[in-house]
Amino acid sequence: MKVLRILYIFFFIGICFSLFVMMPFSHSDMDVEKRQATEFPKVKTEDGKLNMDYFDQLTDYFSDNFAFRQELANADAVMKSKLFFTSNNEKAIVGKNDWLYFNGSLKDYFGRDLLNEREIYAAAKTISLMQEYSESKGCDYVFTVAPNKNTLYPENMPDNYLAAEMDTNIEHLRDKLSVTKTAEGDDVNYVDLQGTFLSQDKVMYHKWDSHWNNEGATLACDKILSSIGKDHYDYTDEPYTVQKNHSGDVWQLIYPTWDKKDENVIYQKEHSYTYVNPVESVEDMFIVTACEGKDGSVVMFRDSFGNALLPYVADEYGSGVFLKGMPLNVQQIEISSATTLIYEVVERNIPNIIAYLPIMDAPDRTDMIGDEEISDASDNKTTASYEDKVQQLVIYGELDPDYVETESDIYIKLTKPDGSMAYYEATPGSYEKREDGDDLSYYYGAYIKKEFVPSGTTAEVICRKENTFYSVKKLILEYN
Repeated sequence: MKVLRILYIFFFIGICFSLFVMMPFSHSDMDVEKRQATEFPKVKTEDGKLNMDYFDQLTDYFSDNFAFRQELANADAVMKSKLFFTSNNEKAIVGKNDWLYFNGSLKDYFGRDLLNEREIYAAAKTISLMQEYSESKGCDYVFTVAPNKNTLYPENMPDNYLAAEMDTNIEHLRDKLSVTKTAEGDDVNYVDLQGTFLSQDKVMYHKWDSHWNNEGATLACDKILSSIGKDHYDYTDEPYTVQKNHSGDVWQLIYPTWDKKDENVIYQKEHSYTYVNPVESVEDMFIVTACEGKDGSVVMFRDSFGNALLPYVADEYGSGVFLKGMPLNVQQIEISSATTLIYEVVERNIPNIIAYLPIMDAPDRTDMIGDEEISDASDNKTTASYEDKVQQLVIYGELDPDYVETESDIYIKLTKPDGSMAYYEATPGSYEKREDGDDLSYYYGAYIKKEFVPSGTTAEVICRKENTFYSVKKLILEYN
């Protein structure tokens, strides 16, 4: 018995040591994990000092680079998913009937950490201000939310994952947008894809991926372009085949070396757009397209759901600019002479609407509130700062909650050195990066062209509560 124990110990040590020895002959493909493998640490830091984190970094290096890492992880994943119906990756959920879901959608699914009423109002207001800005430049505007996969198809979620019985962010935002108007009194152009997909009698999302398939993408494209009266190709009766050629993003998280493809709809009609800039894939952050024989120009702010949507939108416009990432530079519509702005965000990223202040000129509200009496309430907790952005100033900060109601708007009053005054409406979003889950209720920011703000101008932050305007913070704007 003692000999067997010793042999077992030596066998175990040998296996572990072999993972180290074989490292030069086995390399992990980190592309499937969408990150860089940890590099071998250096004994000294860049400034020549001893690297006190060397051994921690060495541990991380070995964890990312030991031999057959992904093969062993794949074997572990197969055993856990097939025998115990659990995932070995915290970002993935093993559902019923061989379905996979993305963990990032669980807050919405469970109804946890939802946006409060003020945050929902702020999101709706931000969207309406983007529409107002776009339309002021002669550009059609569309906003839409791509529903989480488990919002549409919860039946294959694990039985112990209980869905929220109340409305969540996507319903709250939909309801608020339905009663939100722009300053011109126009309805916000919101395309309700949740209702659209729920009304279909077929599944239009991938089984092993968190996104819609090509059939879902063409349906979304149809609803988006129809909402602005844009002529486009109708794929309803287009012949197609179903092929197993799609690499599911959730599948890759669980089985990094098991190259098993998900099904996708492949239409007979071929795409006609071309790339103008060098593009590796539709996942690139910045893509410019052209399509001969088509009219108009589109700018689309998108996330990963825009990957499948992009080809169908690009086919319908003479030129297109497709952007990922935050903050949204809404001024791109002027740079691109766009005739359409499409803003698509996935349900789980709805908080990002107000977590990143969009870059656009704040609308002038002088005629709206110029004659209103402003009460002084500068002795409060409101903060205000500003930055020189070359052609614009951005004024931003956080409001004192005691001077804000659920639907309070925020204004910036400018008193120039010559005594003239102007008012601009701020966007209720955060200029500075916040942590995930932070309360975003009281942040604001406004981009104003420097030509309207001479150095030495006094800026006042104006809030409205119980039908009274309050000046809650003042600062002097000085720049070269």
